[in-house]
Amino acid sequence: MAVPTKGNTTSANPTPGASSKTQAHTHNTGDDGLIIAQFTMSNTRTYSGCTYGGQAMTELYQINRSGLSQRMAFFYLENPPTGNNNLVVSFSGSQWNPISIHIRSFTNSGGIGASARSGASATPNTKDLTVEDDSLIMITSCSINAILTQQIPQGTNRTFVTHNTNRQVATGAISADTGHSAGTISLRSTSTSGSVSLDRTEIKGLGGSGDTGAGDFFLVM
Repeated sequence: MAVPTKGNTTSANPTPGASSKTQAHTHNTGDDGLIIAQFTMSNTRTYSGCTYGGQAMTELYQINRSGLSQRMAFFYLENPPTGNNNLVVSFSGSQWNPISIHIRSFTNSGGIGASARSGASATPNTKDLTVEDDSLIMITSCSINAILTQQIPQGTNRTFVTHNTNRQVATGAISADTGHSAGTISLRSTSTSGSVSLDRTEIKGLGGSGDTGAGDFFLVM
């Protein structure tokens, strides 16, 4: 196997004021492409779909964080069109609150692997994810208070983007380029006080066993 190659990223914190939002993103040239999109917004609306370059993306999860009044989602597309294209996320009605958008491209990827979601827990929120060889892990968190760290694995701070959706969002944190050996990885998110959520998803290395399916691990808390 080989660790996925990280590509271009796009992050935005717009207020759509409409029932959809269009965001340009450039996907890298290369084999075994993968594009992912992570969203957080007020739970007054749901996500009704997402496309990239006119192709429908697969919804990995969409979860209502009622305690935070936020709805978080993850979409992905294998072998997307390369170059500059529009990503369009649609809502169940006009969204007048700010949203968090994070888009990341990969090449040499084996697709989406294990995924787990954990609702807001007292800081620090420490959770595990069991992954295959040469995988990367992405995590996203939401809190009422400022988010201080995203650790992949626990004890190793990774950079992330902060967005304000009338809550605090940390998005885009990802493993180091060397990836992880197969096994259970401990992850951590911390906020200044109170509680913080911790969602985590595996990006498989090339030669992995394929897309999310019956053999993959899911947990919702």
